[in-house]
Amino acid sequence: MSYSLDDKLTALASRDVSASLDGLEDSVWIAVQARRAAAGAGTGVRVAMTITALAMGLAFGHLNAPKPTHLSEMGVLSEDGLLAPSIRLGGGA
Repeated sequence: MSYSLDDKLTALASRDVSASLDGLEDSVWIAVQARRAAAGAGTGVRVAMTITALAMGLAFGHLNAPKPTHLSEMGVLSEDGLLAPSIRLGGGA
């Protein structure tokens, strides 16, 4: 028993739908206002958590920052340059 899409659309178009839309807009606006109020209640906590996460990220990034080392052009321009003994010992090329 297969139905085509045209048959289903024709059956849907022939239905008499008399839904009342009275008060729909008011109920939608009430729901929107309630969600907006609920979302705004936790804003302070979100801001505090965001600032805390940012501060922790900056602190750990500063503590684990690599120490500057002298690299010659060989270390900068070559893929394998950082494995050269002169670069590994800090002497440069």
